[in-house]
Amino acid sequence: MGSLIYGEYENRKRVRAVEEDPSERLRYRISRVNDAFAEAATLMDELRCDLESQQAAREALLAEAERQRQLLTVSKEEAEKIRQILTSETKETIRAERRQQWIFFLLSFAASAAASVPIGIWVNHIS
Repeated sequence: MGSLIYGEYENRKRVRAVEEDPSERLRYRISRVNDAFAEAATLMDELRCDLESQQAAREALLAEAERQRQLLTVSKEEAEKIRQILTSETKETIRAERRQQWIFFLLSFAASAAASVPIGIWVNHIS
């Protein structure tokens, strides 16, 4: 019974696909690809802004740490603790940057994959 309903659904889907104007379907898909690229560009700008703000915050933190180190005469143990804190924060920043780079890579991969399908259909259609 379930496969019968699924078969009907597939048949209706095929009929709708045949009834659709191929050029209209292509325009729709191209529009979706363009939207995906626009969204990817927006996300890329947001990621760039995030990276720049994190870099500025990191630089400010490092500058403040250096100023504090110069102002205070700290024991070797205290200086070692400060170095460990700065190192761990730098590692966290690097991890966050890598995460954002992976997100950008995956978004650009998805956008390019989304673009290749309509272009392939279009090329098959015109040939």
